Amino acid sequence: MLGRGLRRIVANDPEGVFEDIRFMLSNDDITGANMESPLTNRPHIATNPYALEAPPETAAILASAGFDLLSIANNHAGDAGRASVVDTVEAIEVAGMQAIGGGVNSESAAQPVVLDQEGLRIGFLSYDATGAGTTATETRPGITRWNEERAHLAVVALRSEVDVLIVAVHGGVEYRTWTDPYMASIAQKLHEWGVDVMWGTGPHVVQPVYVIDGDRPTVVATSLGNLIFDQGDPDTKLGAILEVLADANGTVAYRVAVVDHHDRRVHFDEWEAPTGNAAMVGEDWWSLARSFQLVGTDDVGDIDGFRYGEVVDASRGDIDLDGREEIVVAFSRPFQENPVNSLFPDRPWIDAKGQSAHLGVFQSNDLRPEWIAGTLFRPVRRVVACDGSLAVEYVADDGTPASGGWRWRGFGFTVTSMLDRDATLGCADIDGDGATDPVLGVP
Repeated sequence: MLGRGLRRIVANDPEGVFEDIRFMLSNDDITGANMESPLTNRPHIATNPYALEAPPETAAILASAGFDLLSIANNHAGDAGRASVVDTVEAIEVAGMQAIGGGVNSESAAQPVVLDQEGLRIGFLSYDATGAGTTATETRPGITRWNEERAHLAVVALRSEVDVLIVAVHGGVEYRTWTDPYMASIAQKLHEWGVDVMWGTGPHVVQPVYVIDGDRPTVVATSLGNLIFDQGDPDTKLGAILEVLADANGTVAYRVAVVDHHDRRVHFDEWEAPTGNAAMVGEDWWSLARSFQLVGTDDVGDIDGFRYGEVVDASRGDIDLDGREEIVVAFSRPFQENPVNSLFPDRPWIDAKGQSAHLGVFQSNDLRPEWIAGTLFRPVRRVVACDGSLAVEYVADDGTPASGGWRWRGFGFTVTSMLDRDATLGCADIDGDGATDPVLGVP
């Protein structure tokens, strides 16, 4: 929402509103949002006192921030009259984006948007489930209201035409930070009809994202909160960005970014840590939306001649992506002070046996080292080699198990954040690039 109390900031600092998340938004293939402000110069005429209207030129700010698609099927879309819905659609399209959920009549308002991306056809539908929106008729402008029968027909028709199907639903009880039962019931129906993502907005606060399992899983976000708004309650100053990885079979994985706008500019806070099965895509952890057959071997052959220390665990894989397998060995050896560990004297570098923890990559035929880490911050007690990466289990500082992933970067590894969990380690090609990625399964 970029009207009301945000109008002056948007006018005076249009670039600053989304600057902190601009790269995130523009880096994704398709980025969408619910547009709560009618984009019109017409006066507010609705009986509600919430005049959220914003100038039509505001759409250009959203386009430059990286948005591709805006849903307008919500309870405020027609607050400046039915014609303001048409104004909003036109402003969005003039700025080079797509609008869903509103139009000059019920037929145009209900039209899906289908976008082609890297060989995939991604379809979008949008509905207002508040019951308070200005609903389009056969002859008058407005938005598409949720009607189970009509929505079912529309979803089934679109399902056969696209690879990935996303449905936006604006509704639910406001200001509840837990899953809204009404929106959850809609999500269940959408799942049964074959929808891949239910994209929920309306309550103005963030609610949990979850997956409905099945032959074709559905990622459900009943409320992503406020990306930006001018409400005063602390919970309304928080938002979530749902990022989804998909292929022709639907959703693969997802992650949720926490953002805030305490100063009426959007700021990235963090990616939420996965709680279920997780995969390292690139250098970040994603929650898996569907299951994968894990691969990975601990059968490394005879390494009795390993001369660099006491072997803790070992695995075989193509670590440097040269087409040949290497052996990764987690090992310990008598502690020796070096420039790295001397910088952190408070770390528990030495175990009860006087040993320090190490990890190395070795040629598979003669165990000659290609790379050996200095003393590890966290001892590795299990390792599974994937293609150019590792899934590892650590011993945390308090002795409890934790898991993580390493990505080869030419000479050495980039280490991802540690997840506090005991996990089943394995590898699978999550992003479809032909190389396996580290996977942490919940036992």
